[in-house]
Amino acid sequence: MEMPNLGDMMKQIQQAGAKMQDVQKQLEKTVTHGEAGGGMVKVSVNGRQRLLSLAIDPDIMDDREMVQDLVLAAVNSAIEESGRVSQEEIAKVAGGMINPADILKNMGK
Repeated sequence: MEMPNLGDMMKQIQQAGAKMQDVQKQLEKTVTHGEAGGGMVKVSVNGRQRLLSLAIDPDIMDDREMVQDLVLAAVNSAIEESGRVSQEEIAKVAGGMINPADILKNMGK
């Protein structure tokens, strides 16, 4: 059985690291959207799961509890979509070497 070439392995690791940095930069620019209440609350989140925008229909501002519930629902929807997109992009680069969920846990640190 032939021993793996350590130099080749290090080169592959460096290439994967560079690709991951590119993916993280791309994810900062990737925007997903969520909405609730038939569009009364709309949010945008980037691929690093940072809230970018929040729009609330002024007609619902009198009902504080409803606004709070709709904001939570819209934000959670956008974050879920962002997480799905992020995992897909990371999986493309990782090629089975690493678990995308592990990377996502550490992205905000």
